[in-house]
Amino acid sequence: MRLLSIVLCCFFFIGSTYAQNEFSEAIDLQKKLLQENPQDTKALKEISFLLLHQANYDEAIHYGEQLLDIGYQSEDYDFAVLYAHIALGQANMMKGNKNEATANLHQAKAIAESNQNDSALCSVYNGLGLYAANIENDYYRSIDLFFQGIAAAERSGYSQLHTILLINISGIYYLKDDPVGLSYSLEAYERGHKESNPYHIFAASTNTAYMYYLCGEYEKALQYIKEAEFLMKQNDFYDQTNIYALYGHILLAQGNTDEAIEYFERGLDLKDKAQTSSIVYTLYGYARAWHEKQALDRAIPVLEEALELTHTENNPIHRDKLLRELSLCYESKGEYNRALEWQRRFQTESDSLFNTDKERALSDLRMKYDTERRENEIKEVKLNLLQKTKNEQLLIISLIGFFLIVLFLVYFIWRRNRFYTTIVHQYHTRIRREKQMQEKYSMSSLSEEKGVNLFLQLEKIMREEAIYRDNLLTKEKVADMLGTNRTYLSQIINQQTSLTFTQYINEYRINEAVKLISDPGNRIPLKAISSDVGFSSMTTFYKAFQNTVGMTPSQYKNRTIELYKNH
Repeated sequence: MRLLSIVLCCFFFIGSTYAQNEFSEAIDLQKKLLQENPQDTKALKEISFLLLHQANYDEAIHYGEQLLDIGYQSEDYDFAVLYAHIALGQANMMKGNKNEATANLHQAKAIAESNQNDSALCSVYNGLGLYAANIENDYYRSIDLFFQGIAAAERSGYSQLHTILLINISGIYYLKDDPVGLSYSLEAYERGHKESNPYHIFAASTNTAYMYYLCGEYEKALQYIKEAEFLMKQNDFYDQTNIYALYGHILLAQGNTDEAIEYFERGLDLKDKAQTSSIVYTLYGYARAWHEKQALDRAIPVLEEALELTHTENNPIHRDKLLRELSLCYESKGEYNRALEWQRRFQTESDSLFNTDKERALSDLRMKYDTERRENEIKEVKLNLLQKTKNEQLLIISLIGFFLIVLFLVYFIWRRNRFYTTIVHQYHTRIRREKQMQEKYSMSSLSEEKGVNLFLQLEKIMREEAIYRDNLLTKEKVADMLGTNRTYLSQIINQQTSLTFTQYINEYRINEAVKLISDPGNRIPLKAISSDVGFSSMTTFYKAFQNTVGMTPSQYKNRTIELYKNH
C-alpha cells in the first residue's frame, strides 16, 4: 500500500536532494559500490534512503535488512544498526506494516538518544511524526513530534531537515483546517531559497498555496502553486497529482468549475505515480465539482471510491471531508435519512481528530516554538552587532561569553516563572469554569439512560455532599450510597471520565485543594488542607498534587502569593 511520506507533498528526507530522473543514476552508483564491497554500510544506508525517495519500499526494506544484519554482526550500533532501523521504520510505515514500523522507529530512537545523536534523532522524530499522522491519524501527536525533531535539528545544525519539519507542520495544520500553518510554510519557503534547494522551495510553496487557499486568498494561492508546478516539471518531482488537485480546488473556489474538472482529471491520469492521500484529495475535489454542477449520480460514486481507498490503503487522511461531502450530496438529492447517516459518521470521525484539550496543548506548543524563534533571532542580531565592533578578539570573546551566561540564566528563570504562572492561571480559569458548570448543571435535565443517570447522581453527591473529603472513602461505600455495585460504579466512571475510581476521587480532592491554596487570604496550613480534602497522608497529597498541577503545593502557594502581589 502507499501512504504519503510527508503530509501533502513532501518526501521523507535524509541526505541529498535529487530530481526524479537522477535517482536511477544515484542508485546504480551505490549498487556498483556494493558489488565491489557488499559490506559497505555507507552505500547500504544511502541506497536504502534513495529507494525510499523513489517509493520503492520493498527494495528499501531489502537493503535496510542487509544493513541491519551487518550492523549486528559487526556490532556497529551507532551507524549501521541505527540507520537501518530508521530506513526500515520508514519503509514499513509506507507499506502499512504498523508493528514493524513502530518497532523499528522506537528502536532507532532509543539508540539515537543513548548516543546523543541529534542528527539521527531529528530524522527519527520526523518518521514518528509521519507515523502518527499516517497510521494513527493523530495530528496533535504528529505536530508535537515534529517540534521535537526541530529541537534536535537545531542542536545538531541539521538545517535541511529543520526545513522539512516546518513543511510537515504546515501540512498538518492544513489537514486541521487551521491557517496558523501559514507562518511555518512561509518560514520554510524562505529557508528553501536561502539553501538554494529546489525541493524545499517546491514543497514549501505547495504548502503555502494550501494555506492561502484555506484563508480564501486564491490569487496568492495561485501565485505559489504556479511556482511549485514550474519546479515540479523542471525536476520531475514525485506525486504531481497533488499539484493538479490543489489547482482544481482553487479554481473550484473561484467558480471555474469546468476548468477545475480538467485539472482534477489531469491529476487522476497520473495517479499511478501518486501518494494515496493525493489521489483521495483529487477524487474529493472531483466529486465536489460534479456536485456543483448538480451531477450527483457522478459525484457520489467518486466519493465512495475515495472512501473505499482510505480504508483499503489504511490512510484516514481526508476521510472526514469525504463523509461530510457524501452527507451534502444526499441532502441535495432529498434523501435526508442517508444524509443524516453520513453526517453522523462525519461527526464521529471529526470528534476523533479534534478536541479542546488537545487544541490548548497545541497552542502552548506553538507559543513555545514562536517564542524560542524570536529569541534566536534576537541572539543572531546581537551576535552580528558584536562581530562588527573593532574591539580586540579576546574582549569580544569575553563579552559574548558573559552575555550568553547572563542570557541563559535570565532565560532559565523566565521560563520557570512563566511555566508556573501559566499553571496557576490555568487552574484559576478552571475554578471559574467549574462554577459556571455547576450553575449550568443545576438547570439541566438528567439523561434517561441508566449509566448517565447514575453518573449524574455520583456527580451530585460529590459536589453537594463532598463525600471525597472522607479519607476512609472506598469504592464499596460510594456504590452503597448510589444503590449499585462496585463493578458498575468503576465502569460508569471510566466510561464518562476515562479515569479510575481513585483518580476520579483524587481529582475532586486536588481541585478543592487548589481552590483553597489559590485564596491569598487563606492561612490554613497545607497539612490541614490535605486532611480536610480527604487525603490520609501528606506524601499521597504531595504526589497527587505534583502529578495533576505540575508543581508541589508549596510552590503553587508561593506562586499564587507572588501573582496577587503583582496585581
